[in-house]
Amino acid sequence: MITGITIWSVLKILIIILLAIYIVFSYVIIRQVQLMTDTLVIGFEKQLKFLAFVHFLFAIGVLIFSIIIL
Repeated sequence: MITGITIWSVLKILIIILLAIYIVFSYVIIRQVQLMTDTLVIGFEKQLKFLAFVHFLFAIGVLIFSIIIL
């Protein structure tokens, strides 16, 4: 039996993997916003792109923070 693996270490690794997948999701949001603003003219395209980019940076920050904390 492997003695170095605990349920908490497995949980930490799973959390980091899920946060990495969330970064991919936030990148997809950036891409979708870009396609939407190219298709529709709604008047606040720059703000939507900015919010999508801030969301992406926040997701990266949370991943880095979780790696430091966990």
